[in-house]
Amino acid sequence: MDDVLLADLAAEHQVLDDLVAPLPADVWAKPSPSPGWTLAHQIHHLDVSEGAALLALTGHSDQVFAPAGRWPDRPLPGDPAEVLGNWRRSRATSFEAMATLNAKAPIIWGDGPMTCRSFATARLMETWAHGLDCFTTAGVEPVDTDRLRHVAHLGFRALPYAFRSQGVTPPAPLSDLRLELISPSGETWTYGDDNAPQTITGTASHWCRVATRRMDSADSDLFAEGALAQAVLTTARAYLSDGAPD
Repeated sequence: MDDVLLADLAAEHQVLDDLVAPLPADVWAKPSPSPGWTLAHQIHHLDVSEGAALLALTGHSDQVFAPAGRWPDRPLPGDPAEVLGNWRRSRATSFEAMATLNAKAPIIWGDGPMTCRSFATARLMETWAHGLDCFTTAGVEPVDTDRLRHVAHLGFRALPYAFRSQGVTPPAPLSDLRLELISPSGETWTYGDDNAPQTITGTASHWCRVATRRMDSADSDLFAEGALAQAVLTTARAYLSDGAPD
């Protein structure tokens, strides 16, 4: 597997762990930005999704979405220490499974396969996105890092799936789009053809939040030039489950 990607995934895990581990029980019980979910639900969801990830990584994807498209689940423990301990164990196990696979090994997830590299990127994205919810619940401002390049890339690459899954027809070919994003460290990240006629410009931090549905594009610093670019801001979602090549 990609050692840099795995190191970034482990770092994203640790940032969230460092946030929630010292929090008192009353904060774990506070409502999060996800309706009906507390902070404890957020960490429990990551625990359950890591369990589902392990099934996919070990060739048992048929158990992940069965029956009737539902993941394996278990009740939310009442003790925050148990919730945290469960997540630590499940993420360590799925991480170890990823580390043994080739970066291009196919993983069946959702409605199709993706490479193990893309799957690890999706795990980082989900940890970061739910981590944002936890930071908000705890009243702590998150610090964005250049690890967001994985989320930004995934949000761009997932655009065909995002439009297809929502039944939306892009007003122009997606090849007409170019992203020009400023990274947390001040670098410029670009995605798409240099000569693409439509652009989205702004910070990577806001693009990643829009693509993970943590920010409305109207509240972001993103500027869309062209009908396709504008449609992308309302349709983007950083969920990749098709076979787009790396």
